[in-house]
Amino acid sequence: MLCGSPWHLCDHVFFIIHMETESHWILGRLNIEERRVYMYNSLSTAMKDSAAIKACQPFAVLLPHFFALFDEFKKENKPICLDPFEVVKVDGLPQQTSNDCGCFVASFAEYFIDMKPIPPIFDVEKHRDRLAVLFYKYARMKEVEFIDSEDEAPPKGPKKNLS
Repeated sequence: MLCGSPWHLCDHVFFIIHMETESHWILGRLNIEERRVYMYNSLSTAMKDSAAIKACQPFAVLLPHFFALFDEFKKENKPICLDPFEVVKVDGLPQQTSNDCGCFVASFAEYFIDMKPIPPIFDVEKHRDRLAVLFYKYARMKEVEFIDSEDEAPPKGPKKNLS
């Protein structure tokens, strides 16, 4: 789905959450139909999970108000409900052993987008190397072929679609 699409047409929305007190990143996935925020935490302990749920609460509380303010409920003929979304911890995720939360967040999102189950254990070095190669390849392609991302403005040259 393209950036700027109406919210009511989206099934899931990913967002990253920085847990400042823990110096840690987690992935949030909003399921609008279920009215839930799914929390993907690669550093799961009782204390870290409590802090992660607390970090998700502002999204769970404010998003229903945001949707009501911009009439997103009316576009789908749904009743306006300002109750907070439920925050659900996703269990069975691989756990990090060092400061790799960014790689885990990107991998969790990618597994979900590709509709693949997240394996309980995966090689973080392999994922980090693959992401680095993908980012490098994308940057080089943009430089060499004068490709602009669709959200970059103003256009700098001949525009090609990357989809």
